[in-house]
Amino acid sequence: MIYKGNNDKLLALFGGRMLLHRLKIIITFIVIAGFFSHEACAITLDEAIKRALEVSFIIKEQQEIVKKTDYSYISTIDPYLPQADIYSSYIRSINGKRSVSYLSGSSASGTSGSRDAYTFNGSISYLLFDGGERYARRKGAFFSTQREKERLQGVKTDVLYFVKAAFYTVLGNKSIVEKRKEAYDVAERVLALTKGRYEAGVAKKSEVLQSEVRMTTAKIEYMDAQREYEKTLAEFKSLLLYDPEDKQDVDGSLLEPTYKGDYRQLTERAINVRPDVIAQKNEVERLNMVYREKTSAWFPRINAQLEQSRQDDRFFPEGRQETFSINLSWPLFDGVGRYYNMLGASSDIASAKYRLEEIKRTVDVEIIRALKDYELGVQNVTLYGELVREATSNFDQAFGEYKVGKGDILALLQSERDLAKAKENLVGALSRANTTLASLERVAYMSGE
Repeated sequence: MIYKGNNDKLLALFGGRMLLHRLKIIITFIVIAGFFSHEACAITLDEAIKRALEVSFIIKEQQEIVKKTDYSYISTIDPYLPQADIYSSYIRSINGKRSVSYLSGSSASGTSGSRDAYTFNGSISYLLFDGGERYARRKGAFFSTQREKERLQGVKTDVLYFVKAAFYTVLGNKSIVEKRKEAYDVAERVLALTKGRYEAGVAKKSEVLQSEVRMTTAKIEYMDAQREYEKTLAEFKSLLLYDPEDKQDVDGSLLEPTYKGDYRQLTERAINVRPDVIAQKNEVERLNMVYREKTSAWFPRINAQLEQSRQDDRFFPEGRQETFSINLSWPLFDGVGRYYNMLGASSDIASAKYRLEEIKRTVDVEIIRALKDYELGVQNVTLYGELVREATSNFDQAFGEYKVGKGDILALLQSERDLAKAKENLVGALSRANTTLASLERVAYMSGE
């Protein structure tokens, strides 16, 4: 009996420790699962940018265009390489036997006659001079590739802006939902206070009705904010190619931006690094190469060729002749096309240069406009921050006066509306300030730093 009792105590102690160990494992698993679940449902700005750069269709489209121009550039090496050709033919005379040289069109002498003639020619040729045409084509293809690569950087910059603007819009709407929920809670507090005063006989029925109207209005505004937030969140998810029905949410804080920019420095830097400016410069260089290609038509072409010819009346001809030749061709007159092609190419260059200057002017205007919008956004954040502090003090004063019977219900409700509106305006100002900073980063190409 004593031995059995000791065993029961040991089993109870061992079972308790096992239970405690299992509970620890379960709690740890729940904490870890909750952590990963939170991470899976929250989208930060950095994660959104990373995914957008990976899945954006317009980026992938431009990447394919870059590949195409790369392939075109590689193909322009062909004129620098020798060209090897083979040619074979079979000829049968219908009017009787003829010499093989006659049938094959060769000037070689031959005494035997045959209805059949077999020829086989092999040649290796190399272009010695073409007036700079192949060089111009290759350099033109190179500048075309560089132009499309810069356009790809411009597309990425646009995608970054779209993601940031959508993110701050969603984050702002999420904060507005929270502020309207606070306003709804405050309206409930005011209604509860009004009902209590009415039941105590110190408030009129009309005050209760006015408080109920305000609470219902706050509830409607709260529900409207939720729908607007859900709509912008779905648009944001669509930008990242997420299912709008998924449970992801945005994660971040709306903070006041602190960037201090100088207009002159931003403009000078943007003109040197912005992708659309550099792309247009590459376009000008490409058109210069097109002009050079057109002028090459005025120069002679020199070609060297090594050829072996075989001809006989047998299927595998044995008669062999080897020749080496240097050929020069120079079109002295072929109409007026060469001249007007040059003029057209020259006009294209002038047009592209004017376009480049227009892009630089547009950059200047875009930067000054974005900088002023950003400065206005930061200024509004400061002003609305002061307004929230004043509206909070006003509401606290009106609530305290009404609570002790010295205030008016209309003044209290108006102060509550003013406070709710001030908070919403502050959130909107923060969202717009961050969005305008994103716009400034876009037009000044600050993301390329």
